Amino acid sequence: MEFELPQYDFNEKPRSLSKLPLVTLAARIITIACALVSVVVLKSNKVTLDKGAKLEYDYFRSYRYMLGVMVAGIIYNTLHIPFAAYYLIAKKRLLGHHSFRQFEFYGDKITFGILATAAGAALGATVDLQKVVYTDNNSKIHDFLGLMYIPDAFLVAAFVSSGISSVLSSLSLRKNE
Repeated sequence: MEFELPQYDFNEKPRSLSKLPLVTLAARIITIACALVSVVVLKSNKVTLDKGAKLEYDYFRSYRYMLGVMVAGIIYNTLHIPFAAYYLIAKKRLLGHHSFRQFEFYGDKITFGILATAAGAALGATVDLQKVVYTDNNSKIHDFLGLMYIPDAFLVAAFVSSGISSVLSSLSLRKNE
């Protein structure tokens, strides 16, 4: 009985186990999910003050800006989900043209930037408004502002996952896939 060692082909390229397509898709989905939760909480946070006045997000400009940015981020990332899913399944880009990668690169940078400014503006407004001493309806206003930390936190999470997408699109631009 003769024992033979396995023969290896050293010219064969190893199969790539890159997690890049999975992380790309996951980052986009997390960005959308966090922004959606943030929109729902932002839109549902309403307080009725004495004398019937209602306090809502649209009373404050920074919260309106936050809503607009979240909607833009949801739309942009939703448009990129099919491309990321195809990249995950087929292991190649649906649109491999360099111009599309540049569009994705710059779009991710802009989305990342505006999500950062919206997160900062909303969080700053919430912190500053909580420092004000209100004469009437103090507890209701503070309840409203206390709940505003939730969409702020989810927006920060969307900002972080958008940052991951931004870095990955930078890597994609550099590579010739």
